[in-house]
Amino acid sequence: MYRKHETQGTKVEKRKTFGTELRDVRIARGFSLTELAARTHYSRAHLANVEHGRRAATTELAQACDTALEAGGELLALIPRPRQGDSETAVTRPAQLPAAPGRFVGRSAQLSALNAVSGQADRLSIATVHGPPGVGKTTLALYWAHREIDRFPDGQLFADLRGHSAHQSPASPAEILEDFLTSLGLTPADVPSSEEKRAALFRTMTHNRRILVVLDNAVSSDQVRPLLPGAAGSTVLVTSRVMLTGLVVRAGATQLALAPFDADDSLRFLREVVGPRVDDEPEAAQAVLDRCGHLPLAVAVAAERIAAHPVRLSELADDLAEERQRLAALASDEDADVRAVFSWSYRALPTAAARMFRLLGLHPGKEISVSAAAALADTQSDQASHLLRALAMCHLVEEAGRGHFWLHDLLRVYASEQALAVDAPEDIERARVRELSWYLHTAVDAGRALEPFRPPTTETTVPGYADAFAWCEQELASFPSVVGLALKVGHPDLACRISQALFSYFHLRKPWTIWERTYHLGLEATSKLGDPCLQADMLTGLGLVELGLGKPESGRQAFSRALVLLENEGEPTRSAWCHIGIGLAHADMEDVSMARRALERGMVIHRDQNDQHAESVALVHLADLCRGEKHTEDALLYAGRALSLCRSIDDKYGEGLSLYQLGMTYLAANMLDDALRELEEALSVQRAAHDDKGQADTLWALAQTLTARGDSAMARSRLEEAASIFERRGDPAEAAVRASIANLKDGAAK
Repeated sequence: MYRKHETQGTKVEKRKTFGTELRDVRIARGFSLTELAARTHYSRAHLANVEHGRRAATTELAQACDTALEAGGELLALIPRPRQGDSETAVTRPAQLPAAPGRFVGRSAQLSALNAVSGQADRLSIATVHGPPGVGKTTLALYWAHREIDRFPDGQLFADLRGHSAHQSPASPAEILEDFLTSLGLTPADVPSSEEKRAALFRTMTHNRRILVVLDNAVSSDQVRPLLPGAAGSTVLVTSRVMLTGLVVRAGATQLALAPFDADDSLRFLREVVGPRVDDEPEAAQAVLDRCGHLPLAVAVAAERIAAHPVRLSELADDLAEERQRLAALASDEDADVRAVFSWSYRALPTAAARMFRLLGLHPGKEISVSAAAALADTQSDQASHLLRALAMCHLVEEAGRGHFWLHDLLRVYASEQALAVDAPEDIERARVRELSWYLHTAVDAGRALEPFRPPTTETTVPGYADAFAWCEQELASFPSVVGLALKVGHPDLACRISQALFSYFHLRKPWTIWERTYHLGLEATSKLGDPCLQADMLTGLGLVELGLGKPESGRQAFSRALVLLENEGEPTRSAWCHIGIGLAHADMEDVSMARRALERGMVIHRDQNDQHAESVALVHLADLCRGEKHTEDALLYAGRALSLCRSIDDKYGEGLSLYQLGMTYLAANMLDDALRELEEALSVQRAAHDDKGQADTLWALAQTLTARGDSAMARSRLEEAASIFERRGDPAEAAVRASIANLKDGAAK
């Protein structure tokens, strides 16, 4: 069930903290938390957590509060600053640009125009590159971005807006803003809930920074506008198939139209790839380029085909000439343009590679793993890898990293068309079910690995924690598309079960936007199945998302809807989780009595069901609630009961968590010797249970305790170990731990 993000910001030193100072200044200025939240674009709940020391303040938050409260730098001064020369920085410097293109010719006029646009230091520079598909918009943008990267010392952001995607709808500005904000240093839990607040916070975090933002494949001006930094000195480069006139009128963007190569640049590109054979057959080479329409993508594919295969230029020219209808379409129709170019490359493939290419068109995402491709093709992973590499040699797919490949949107459309034309409907159905089933089984195994307290299963070999987490991270962006495909092709059962299986990872990682999209699709699937229990599961997950987004009332409503669905289903355990969710919602709304009542009700139901693990979870939440209210005795009582239950069922994961809660309670009460004892024992249990996340949290808490006891050297050692674990897990908490290490260094230097 839900476990609130544990903040390590408890201060035991007898000095004024940022949180207490913020509260004093806010009250002195006559501001409520709600009013301050509206002015700073941070949620009321987050500001309350900062004031109470449950969350650490960032430099951006301090600046925003200082400005809103007219504190004259008083608040900002309480945030530790890195010394000059320190490697750690207060704000993350993103470097998201994909690799620069391997070959690039021509485009000198467009490159000069981009230089001129970005050279306007007195305002935000915006350039839009528009043109037909395959004309090289992204190639131009990335080439220029890498060439001028030194002009943007504060970072580079990149996003595919999916304006023209065969299997995915255009990306929402809110989705992209969440990625940008986390890339700039926020944890997912700290990203505001609304698009407007995310956009405002993005502008705040990029203020006075020289950054480059590349927005690829935009569908409209409205999609782009919330993603603009707004600060002078930064540059936004947008690519699109359409003219974004709204950006020109309202944001002062400069538009650059991109056309196919001229004859000289086409020939230069062909010569770079093919070599001297171009000069051996100059007329044939010109015929190939003319019949490609000098479209860069077509020229590139043709050149690679000639270079990689024993094909004479004249033979390829004749091949193109025979496809008269396709060549005619190539000159006038964007869809036929790409289809004509890809057709002869596809026809040259061996049978097995051609089948693999067609099946890739059924995959719902742009990127696919070797294992997923093996499931699609019903073959072994080594054979799938061999076929994918053969396709990569023909540039029908590209390698995206170890064990992963990607298809261009239009290539995937072409592959899908070929599958529908060549393969029997029942074969297509079987391939889709195989891949969706692979996603389900892999997600189930990953979920088991990410929750070590679950009883072992003999059905499959469960992967290790790190491997399971890495798989989920790699596939994260594909999860909504996978669930959406299952729903679209008539398998709501798979759509729902895949969503369920991802709960452990979603709860751990908290990728709010993707979790929300996936579970909404899962909820739609459950409505088709007519299963109230599965609907309740999806609503419970969505309730947690609402809590994470700082919308406790919406979360409470989702949990309540789930509870209503379960009334006549005889599912007390599911109902108990709903009560716990309602309790957490009330806790976030600072209604302590209602929160405690709901949490205790959930605990009692779990106890009546003799579900000792679930009861222990409820007890830990109650301990956390009481600790936050400084009810130390109650917190210790609940945590102690949870510890006894976990030990009685040999739940090492829960035992470590209960000990951790005891240690944090003692730390909050400034009972440092007791805190050190419980946390050290928690660490020992968590190491035996291979609970990496628990170890990192406990090491962090131990560092606080040791710092309060004056043992800075040991505290730093604990922090370094915690940071290493968080880094290995890809946990965003790493940044906060690194900041704590920097604070220790600063303190030692003073």
